Amino acid sequence: MSEIRAFNATVRCGNFTRAAAELGVSQPAVTSQIQKLETRFSAEIFQRVSKGVRLTRLGLKLYQLTRQYDDLESSIRALANPETQLEKPELKLATSSPRIFMPLIARYKALFPRVELKIVYGSTQECRQMLLGREVDIGLFPLESPEPKEPNLSSLSFHRHRLVAILPVEHPLSARETVSVHELIEQPLIFLRNNSYTQELVEKIFAVNNLTPRPDILMNSRQHMCEAVSYGLGLGFSLSGDIYSSPGYCCVAITEVAEETTEHIVWLKARGQIPEVQDFVNIALDQLYQQQKDQAE
Repeated sequence: MSEIRAFNATVRCGNFTRAAAELGVSQPAVTSQIQKLETRFSAEIFQRVSKGVRLTRLGLKLYQLTRQYDDLESSIRALANPETQLEKPELKLATSSPRIFMPLIARYKALFPRVELKIVYGSTQECRQMLLGREVDIGLFPLESPEPKEPNLSSLSFHRHRLVAILPVEHPLSARETVSVHELIEQPLIFLRNNSYTQELVEKIFAVNNLTPRPDILMNSRQHMCEAVSYGLGLGFSLSGDIYSSPGYCCVAITEVAEETTEHIVWLKARGQIPEVQDFVNIALDQLYQQQKDQAE
């Protein structure tokens, strides 16, 4: 384990000196542990460069396996010595759907005010990559299926909503309960520029109906898209729960959209025993239970 600790610390810190400082050992001790690993593999796991070290292809493959040991050590320490946890514990979240999850995050913060929250906003793919890369503890984003395709992830279904069209309030179609993609394609369209999950849904619903839309405007964010819609520059698209209400635009259901998109709380199985992750998931479960109870009444 000492070799793995030295290796992981060197990857995180970028050189042997900073890794030694993080581990509280001497720099030669870290170098010795790395040399033992390289001897075992009969190959270099780090490329020595002017400003430190860089993983070789073998080193990258090794780190994909060993980085889970950091999570394992944290979970063991939390289980064995809960009283010795950091005075200021932290929880890192990445979300592509802040409007859906912000009330849950606020409730967690109210119940656990000592926990320092760090929240990052990004696309669904960016959030997934941050989670898999151990940059965050929990991801809050939609999944294509009830279970993550990655075997090292666990998830909890949290919220369901559908793709809708965003129309200016004065548009002739805005008074309709539903609108067809065959009608929408005749209108000026506003698409999201980035490869977002929502944009993938938009392109899919047109494709399955043998339509090829040509957007008039490309926007970098959902907020900018809604702003353009409110000024009558075109029609946009969003998942219904991601849109804030506004007097300038409205949401209209799309006739051909039958399937719901499910937002999930996603975490690494290796981090499932970390107290902050457990508490967040438990609060979500309590909220879901209360919602089901309210609906039953």
